[in-house]
Amino acid sequence: MKKLFLKLFEISCTIAGLYAGYLLSQHIFSIFVGGEGLFIWILLVCILTWFGRHNKDGFYMLFRGIHQSNLDDIERQEAEEQELKEVK
Repeated sequence: MKKLFLKLFEISCTIAGLYAGYLLSQHIFSIFVGGEGLFIWILLVCILTWFGRHNKDGFYMLFRGIHQSNLDDIERQEAEEQELKEVK
């Protein structure tokens, strides 16, 4: 029962957060015209991503994992190329 209430709480917080974000974006775009509103929106996304960097499910960790995976793939490919050069 406790898990059910926790899940319902998470869902309701998500819905409330999305609605608050919608209201915030409407407010920002009503004050600023054109590019200024877009700049502030991008700035908010960057700030929220930065301050949420320690969250294991956050965007920062997602991008970090993808970047590390790409680096690992590059190292593996370079090692394979070296082996092929040594064999020839």
